[in-house]
Amino acid sequence: MEDRDHNYANHLLDPALLRCTRSARGNLMVKVGDQEHPGVEVRRAFPLEAADRYIGFFLADGAELGLLEDPERLDAQSRQVLREELDKFYFRPVITQIHDIGEEFGVVFIEVETSRGPRRLEIRGIRTSIRPLSGYRALVEDVDGNRYELRDWHQLPRVTREILGL
Repeated sequence: MEDRDHNYANHLLDPALLRCTRSARGNLMVKVGDQEHPGVEVRRAFPLEAADRYIGFFLADGAELGLLEDPERLDAQSRQVLREELDKFYFRPVITQIHDIGEEFGVVFIEVETSRGPRRLEIRGIRTSIRPLSGYRALVEDVDGNRYELRDWHQLPRVTREILGL
């Protein structure tokens, strides 16, 4: 166990030494201490359950640069650049309101308001397209593969929860 903890600590990035900026072409640049790394990719280690923590940084060749436990400990500019980069990869609007819902021939049609504007979702296969998460959240995937986050689904009317299989 001690060995594994030691290895884990070796992969952690120190937020005090980490700077995230953009190159002239808009690509993510990461500086760790005196070393600058162009073309870095970032991924959430736990995108559904801990999206705001544990961010993996990967070099252009795919090698792991390290893991950042808490992005909130970065300076403001680096936090903003990192947030923008993650938003590009993890486009997931939040469903803020359901206006209308209906089902026809096993297909659910939902008129919703999202954090990115109004949408009309078409969902087939409720059991595989709606995935309950912790904290009364759910991940909704439409027929086009777009993903949306539904928060506080337990607050929805009972008939809506039944149609959605929640």
